[in-house]
Amino acid sequence: MNPTFKQLEALYFSATLGSFSAAASALHSTQSAISKRISDLEQEAGQRLLHRSSTGLSVTVVGQRMLPLAEEALKLRQRLAEAAGQPIQWEGRFRLGVTELIALTWLGALVRSLHSQHPALQLEPRVDAGLEMLEALRNHELDMVILPGNDWGETFRSTEVGTVNNVWMASPTLSLPSRPLLPAEFADYPVLMQSQGSSKNLYYEAWLNQHGFKVNQVFCTNSLSVLGELTINGLGISQLSPEYFRPELERGLLRIVQSDPMPPPMSYNAVYRQDTEDPRKEAIARIAVETCDFARHPRAFAAP
Repeated sequence: MNPTFKQLEALYFSATLGSFSAAASALHSTQSAISKRISDLEQEAGQRLLHRSSTGLSVTVVGQRMLPLAEEALKLRQRLAEAAGQPIQWEGRFRLGVTELIALTWLGALVRSLHSQHPALQLEPRVDAGLEMLEALRNHELDMVILPGNDWGETFRSTEVGTVNNVWMASPTLSLPSRPLLPAEFADYPVLMQSQGSSKNLYYEAWLNQHGFKVNQVFCTNSLSVLGELTINGLGISQLSPEYFRPELERGLLRIVQSDPMPPPMSYNAVYRQDTEDPRKEAIARIAVETCDFARHPRAFAAP
């Protein structure tokens, strides 16, 4: 038996993703090309490796025996390139989900870096609420998401990209005491928060409950820009990033509201499924670590 790498690659992605179309998308190919590679591989093996049905693909007994070897072939190609000292050029479509804060700060730098190092990679960014993107990742609609939190269960693997501070802020016009507020006192003031589906809310939920914060939520939005604008206009207290809102703090449009205790930094992680071998994920996570910067910069969306 003399299978090609492309045949083994097609087997691995078709079996793990459950369809020829999903494998074609991941490999930047066509459904007919993937189907032909599988058919040619089945001819080499002399047996069916995948069962086709209206509900998708299932792996035969022989296919299950070959699948770990196909995964090893993917890893071996990467090790061979590394041993030869050759820079690996990633290609194909890669669907990346990020939160709004990333989109407003360092997404542009990440896109430029990826374009410079891997010009054949077709990056498709998506900006959405964290939990919505996690569901898309679970359904194979995204290849990776970068969002707050790292405990998403055994299905996913996480790589910490960076941290961001989120402190209480308010307009100086809002009547607040100069001393630190106690957790129970937050019930006496209006609090503006991000909408349900925000991974930031989930990240801080346990901490708020642990310390007895009584939050009097009067407004929620899925837009960080709207949240900041409403806070500047004195509608309530918000939990915002001083790195991003540094210009407003320096101009006196916002002030940091001290609490006892203060919220801890929030960890951002690159999260991806661990049941699909794709070395691009770890490489892109490493580049995300290098470019992560939550400060607001001019021309953050400059094209690569």
